[in-house]
Amino acid sequence: MLAFRALVVALLICAVASADAVPFAENGGLKMLYDNRMYPQAVELDGSLYLVWRGSEGFPYTRSYDLATRKFSDPVMILDGLEDTVNKERYAADHHFAPVIWKDLKNHLHVLFGWHGANGMHMVSENPRDITAWRQGPNVADIMSYPKIHQVFDNQTLIYFRYMAHLGFWTYRISGDDGETWRGPADGLIDMSAPPQTGFMADHAGSYQTTRVSEDGKTLHVGFIWKVEDPIPSFRYSKVLHHHVRRHNLYYLKVDLPTGKVYNYEGRQLPVPVNKEVADRDCLVWDTRGRVAAVGPTIHLDDGEPSFVLPVSDRTPLESKFYYVRRQGDKWARTAIARTPHPFNSCHLDRDPDGTLQAYLITGLGESVPEPGMNFYGWGHKVERWFSTDNGASWKHGADLTPKLGRKYQNIQFVAKGLREISKDIFLFYGWDTNDGIGTGYLWDGR
Repeated sequence: MLAFRALVVALLICAVASADAVPFAENGGLKMLYDNRMYPQAVELDGSLYLVWRGSEGFPYTRSYDLATRKFSDPVMILDGLEDTVNKERYAADHHFAPVIWKDLKNHLHVLFGWHGANGMHMVSENPRDITAWRQGPNVADIMSYPKIHQVFDNQTLIYFRYMAHLGFWTYRISGDDGETWRGPADGLIDMSAPPQTGFMADHAGSYQTTRVSEDGKTLHVGFIWKVEDPIPSFRYSKVLHHHVRRHNLYYLKVDLPTGKVYNYEGRQLPVPVNKEVADRDCLVWDTRGRVAAVGPTIHLDDGEPSFVLPVSDRTPLESKFYYVRRQGDKWARTAIARTPHPFNSCHLDRDPDGTLQAYLITGLGESVPEPGMNFYGWGHKVERWFSTDNGASWKHGADLTPKLGRKYQNIQFVAKGLREISKDIFLFYGWDTNDGIGTGYLWDGR
């Protein structure tokens, strides 16, 4: 009887905890919401959220959410009327074509999609705060992958991205006229395979990167991981790893945007582009010693001080733990938060006004081998909130936010607010039932 009562209480707690996760899309494809290499996919504007996602046929969709009434508008396919101008087969196949969204100073909405080593589309809403009519905007660059959008100093918009393919460099463009013209560095900021290729395995080294911007909009904080492009055996796991998990280490640098100069954590100016040797010598936060760090960290800033959460593999290339990484004195410290079944599993880190750290994580059970289809980039069957009241020295389970038991979940995405803020107690993620099924996008509104 006691065991039955305990089960009932546990189910009630789960139901209450997950009640705030509501579906906003039922037509999602693989990476309908992207991982933390590409964002934002929702922006807050004048009491509403504007969301974008990748549909099952690959096309970009959007809808709004009224924060007061908690009601959604009808969805809109942004490419409506322009479907015949794109390669439909490639849109359906390439999940990197997922959209990102931002607002300009006149409250027009901008959406980028279809960018992966090629020229994609930049769409602008015809009217402020309106998603029903769109026009094509100017190109940001001739080639771009993994766009990340930030509002920076002097009310400008910054897009940080990778130029060219896996061995390309990472750079940015800035617009001061609401996306009509763009400027940026002539060369890359980070290019792990740039000459002289004297660093460890530097002749064929790539990277994946995540970013945050300081409160004053003048400093771009960059966290990145190293990708091993050569199919060589892993000394830790004694086999050749799938290229999705030949990714290791955690690095950090910062960019002074008014001058374009690049510095490491200690404030030493670095030559650009930063290559593998410079990254290992001057930017290394964590040498994972062959353990997998797949997609880069979530970055959080406390008065300009960066900290990170990321999953890193453990006994196998897929079994992983989420770690909180922060600076303590003159060293980087890390604390395990929770287990997760795949190093691609997503997270978001924030701090409450009372100082409590909140980590939102994809956890639970998951796949043991890589699979194609919707499962291709990992999953967990739970969405959980973990918290720390001692600045990350220890972590406790806070709540199970899983909206529906038995589904698979991935890719927690934050909501952009204002110029440089992130909305509190609101985020996105998505789930699916079968490997060849359709994704459901969820909005977690915990206000």
